[in-house]
Amino acid sequence: MLSGKTIAITGAAQGIGKATALTCARFGANVAVCDINAPLARAVSDGINASGGRAIAVEFDVSSRTDCHRMVTTTQEAFGRLDGLVCGGMRRAYQPAEDFAEDAWDIVIGQGLTGYFRCAQASARAMLQQGSGAIVFITSIASHNAVDGGAAYCSVKAGVAGLTRQLGVEWARRGVRTNAVAPGFTVTEGALRKMSDEEAQALIPMGRPATAEEIGNVCVFLLSDLASHVTGQEIVVDGGYTACKNFTAGAIRQPASN
Repeated sequence: MLSGKTIAITGAAQGIGKATALTCARFGANVAVCDINAPLARAVSDGINASGGRAIAVEFDVSSRTDCHRMVTTTQEAFGRLDGLVCGGMRRAYQPAEDFAEDAWDIVIGQGLTGYFRCAQASARAMLQQGSGAIVFITSIASHNAVDGGAAYCSVKAGVAGLTRQLGVEWARRGVRTNAVAPGFTVTEGALRKMSDEEAQALIPMGRPATAEEIGNVCVFLLSDLASHVTGQEIVVDGGYTACKNFTAGAIRQPASN
């Protein structure tokens, strides 16, 4: 599905980013594993190479303009081109809005919105020159919903959803597609807490959280030529949660037959 393509993935040392890197490699892509945690990034790239894939590790800070450009040039030097970008990974801070610290706000916005734009801008310059490419932002169902203490986080994710639409339209005729994946409750190493079976049954129509691999699978689809006519879209992957927010286990029943 991605054979011969080169994909750079930010926040790829763990969680959804790691799962996406491994999935891209499994489908034949060359992968640049980009993360601020260099040892973990190297571990992921080493694992891909040991399994017969091709990967490099790039130490990378999404809030650095210099690192955004270096990510692109390093990937091009290693593999000759850049065909796709998956942009994920950011600091989170949850505080009551009236007490939200300005420095915490600046960090979250700087990494999650400004940083994503810089990554996309640097990557798109390379893609536009070759006339093809795909960008995938990781957003969240928080782009459409409030979260306790999430003034900065929800603002970032809503902003990235808007950026997805803008770039998806702006670059469409020049061969570069931009889309987003919005995960719901997802099991990752960095999850703040585990969701109990009872909570999952009550909140999620499918009865369980997503795995990181399931989010990665949707990213791979959007990066591939199978999604060649999809741009400017945000695909929600949440087991039906946002489609039926008031779902309670057993509350939705088949109508009685006549």
